[in-house]
Amino acid sequence: PVGIRVTGKVVSLTDYGAFIEVEEGVEGLIHVSEMSWTKRVKHPSKILNAGDWVECVVLDIDQEGRRLSLGLKQITDDPWAEADMRYPKNARVKGKVVSLTDYGAFIEVEEGVEGLIHVSEMSWTKRIKHPSAVMNVNDVVEAVVLEIDKENRRMSLGLKQTQPNPWDNLVKKYPPGTRIKGEIRHVTDFGVFV
Repeated sequence: PVGIRVTGKVVSLTDYGAFIEVEEGVEGLIHVSEMSWTKRVKHPSKILNAGDWVECVVLDIDQEGRRLSLGLKQITDDPWAEADMRYPKNARVKGKVVSLTDYGAFIEVEEGVEGLIHVSEMSWTKRIKHPSAVMNVNDVVEAVVLEIDKENRRMSLGLKQTQPNPWDNLVKKYPPGTRIKGEIRHVTDFGVFV
């Protein structure tokens, strides 16, 4: 039945999965997408070898088509299953920078759970054009959870939220009517930025 654990022998590997003999004359397929919660498996030979004995879970059975779908990753807990409980909104997390893109940095907060710090969430006062201006791959950074969508396996993180927002103090520091001096940074048709 669906959901039961079975043990079988790996009889062959293809680009898309591994065929497992669960009993004589009955083979099932573990598709590459069902091999790991945390890794993108490009070929099943990265995880399994012909002749290996493996425990897996029955995902689906099509008696008419004589197809048995099996899952290997279901033997372990999905790291995203309760991620929203472990990482609620506004929680502080530490993680390793695993990759940088033009739009942000991906942070591994635990194996299989990554979050994105968008460039707009890196500084209160600076316009960050590329995350490499702030961090490098393998750096360990602290961030704040802004949003988590466990169904789509997405976590939004903020780096600037680990520091006080300087704009919050401006009203106290410069109430309306305060005279101030500053450097002219930019002149436009509609005004002057100081």
